[in-house]
Amino acid sequence: MPGPDLTLQTERLTLRPLTLGDLDEMATLLGDAEALVLWGGPLDREGARAWVERNIARYASHGFGRCAVIWRETGELVGDCGLIPTVVEGVDEVELGWITRRSFWGRGIATEAGAAWRDHGLGALGLPRIVSMIKPENVASRRIAEKLGFSVEREAMWGDEGPFLMYSIDQPPGEV
Repeated sequence: MPGPDLTLQTERLTLRPLTLGDLDEMATLLGDAEALVLWGGPLDREGARAWVERNIARYASHGFGRCAVIWRETGELVGDCGLIPTVVEGVDEVELGWITRRSFWGRGIATEAGAAWRDHGLGALGLPRIVSMIKPENVASRRIAEKLGFSVEREAMWGDEGPFLMYSIDQPPGEV
């Protein structure tokens, strides 16, 4: 499994592990109530710190987690994207999620970052499938999931909120 030094590159983005040095930018990203209204609500600075620390722990335990999305042109942290181990209605899953800074919406960043993580998960990590848990009213994220080749599997409860639409994509036949 890849270690915490994992970094993915796309045409415009660097996807690298989060560090506590990202806390200020992550607190701004995760504290934007208007941007996160369909995600589950904003986090305060301590919530953002816990988010970063949880992902640092995931890198060590699973070899993956949510990562910083860096706009290569400027070096700015413009979002977060990646895979996390989770449980959906009692079943272990790996979920792909993304958040993009509001000032960068509409530029295809979540789709580009999500495609890199989808390909890495199904390819290098050899995952049999990946899910993405999206609230039904989150039309933008639903469009991203569909562009990434995910399809709605079913409605599901996840965590304390829900219901969510459970999008999934499977390893292509013969690839496992």
